[in-house]
Amino acid sequence: MAGKPADHRDVHIGGLIEERRLRAGLSREALAAPLEVSLSQLGKYLKGANRLSATDLDVVARVLGVPVGFFFEGMPGREGHPSGLSDRPQAPLEALAGWTGFAEAVALAAESHLDREHRQALGSLVRAVDRALSRQQTFDKENNSAPSD
Repeated sequence: MAGKPADHRDVHIGGLIEERRLRAGLSREALAAPLEVSLSQLGKYLKGANRLSATDLDVVARVLGVPVGFFFEGMPGREGHPSGLSDRPQAPLEALAGWTGFAEAVALAAESHLDREHRQALGSLVRAVDRALSRQQTFDKENNSAPSD
């Protein structure tokens, strides 16, 4: 049994995805790959001709670095909708993110969600981890030796 047909909400969501994809400088191929869909199918999503599943919308949000709720902002009929958990950014899609932006993401999250005392405590923890990691030696597969002091 097929799902519900696409409607004006799907057109709105598809338009926001396309706009955000272009602003991010992301190719259609780069967006279609994590969704595991053809370029033709992606085009249907972007035009709002086909409806995205919740799972696929989550993947798109992570690839584009926006909260899922971003796609519902400004949607006709949703004016005055109260803020909620969807206002927080989605975690990046693990396959694309790596660790490159980890420190920046932690700093931004700490600035947004922690008071000064907790930010300082987090900073102390990060510095302690950095010091501990900088003292470690490279792991040797041949003799499996632990780091020496």
